[in-house]
Amino acid sequence: MKRKAIIVILLVTALAAASAQIQFSEILPKDARSMGMGGTFHVFSEGYSSFFGNPAGFAGATSSFTLADVSAWAYVAPTSENLGRVQGIINGTASETDILGYASDWLTRNNGLGAGASVGGGWVGKQGIAIGVTLVTDEVASGDSLLGAKLVSATQANGIIGFAYPLHLGPVWFKIGADGRVFYRMQSDPTTGWPFSTILNDVLSDSFSASSLDLLGGYGFAADAGVLFGIGPVMLGFTARDLGLAFNVGSFTAQDLIDNNINALPLAGTTAAALTPTYSAGLGIRLFENQKFEPSVYAELDDPISLFSSTDIMTDVFNSLHAGAQLRLLRFISVRGGLNKGWYSVGAGLDLSFLEIDAAIFTEELGLSPGDKGRSGLSVQAAIRFGR
Repeated sequence: MKRKAIIVILLVTALAAASAQIQFSEILPKDARSMGMGGTFHVFSEGYSSFFGNPAGFAGATSSFTLADVSAWAYVAPTSENLGRVQGIINGTASETDILGYASDWLTRNNGLGAGASVGGGWVGKQGIAIGVTLVTDEVASGDSLLGAKLVSATQANGIIGFAYPLHLGPVWFKIGADGRVFYRMQSDPTTGWPFSTILNDVLSDSFSASSLDLLGGYGFAADAGVLFGIGPVMLGFTARDLGLAFNVGSFTAQDLIDNNINALPLAGTTAAALTPTYSAGLGIRLFENQKFEPSVYAELDDPISLFSSTDIMTDVFNSLHAGAQLRLLRFISVRGGLNKGWYSVGAGLDLSFLEIDAAIFTEELGLSPGDKGRSGLSVQAAIRFGR
């Protein structure tokens, strides 16, 4: 009996510890290339993009060195009215009352207001060896009203080492890859966030203090893995990301970051946290690769494993579907379009030797079904890259 009691206590303790973990979702850059194609190009990523997508994409035909890849995005619908409002805020013609009204309208109409950025660089060798560093941050305020809106801030820095191996069996080719990441994650509490209206009012009245904005921070390790295979122009792929162990986070404040107090960043803590693993599968078709006229189409599903237990598979497929297409002309002009869980997106890009410039207008789904709660935004991206 005593042994059984001990086992029961241990099981209850383990379950309590697991349920007490804070779950951190993956922070993916809203880069213009992907967002212009409906949020696709993660399963079929190539080169530098594979640091955020499928590690099997490290096995390319050529080497590439990314000196810098910078993306920035804003969650504001790109209408002429909104662009005029933003211009008024920048040039100082908008009053405090105007700004509060704009923020309230953006929050309730688009179910979110915020911005994000990513920066990184790395080497992806022809032999499939990849080494890179990335930093992604995303700040989003959401709520049904300005008064009740919460701001969630999330930032993650990654150091990545990956490897991929290609294999050809007649007309069929395979690529398999994996990477390991050491990361530092800092984030506001994902369940409570910060009071957005209080922050905005304090900023407008020049009384803002970040000492009350609590953050959680800590480092951990994660792994990603994926596979690609195809025949001719048809490709299939699967990737699993954020396969990591639990890690501990400690507390500090946003004011510590403003004061550049690096010593305040906790390397260890007492709060258990874990990354939430994600899985994606996809189908792609790429014609006339590296020719002057190169069309491609992609379809990717989030969490395809859950479809095996679905009671309404068609609805669930559409709820997790990202579809996109790209037309590359003369090897340096790209036009893109996509469907992100029922919402349209468009984009374009220029590849000028070692300089790449891309832009996209997108809408992403925040609700439980397509068309429920769409959040629109703009994304721009620039990269200094040698090789593809």
